[in-house]
Amino acid sequence: VDLNMASVPLLTRVSGLNKTLAQNIVNYRDTNGVFTKRSELKKVERLGPKAFEQAAGFLRINNGSDPLDNSSVHPEAYPIVKRICERNSLDVSSLIGNSDFLT
Repeated sequence: VDLNMASVPLLTRVSGLNKTLAQNIVNYRDTNGVFTKRSELKKVERLGPKAFEQAAGFLRINNGSDPLDNSSVHPEAYPIVKRICERNSLDVSSLIGNSDFLT
């Protein structure tokens, strides 16, 4: 789900989000502008660590500051992906969707 485009009804279908949290995300976005990284979700009113953990992997940010935010990689796994990139001299963008490398 595109975090910067999704409506309240669509956000309520994301794991960990209810109608109140979905509305708070939209309100935050309307007040502060688009999300540039997933971690900004932690600034949304009443969205705690558990809701973040459950929802983050299903929310995408197109053209954000971290290419992993537009992938299915959960934020908890970002350090692992970044280590894989470092060890193989790849940047994160070239790894995402690279099925030849990932198999």
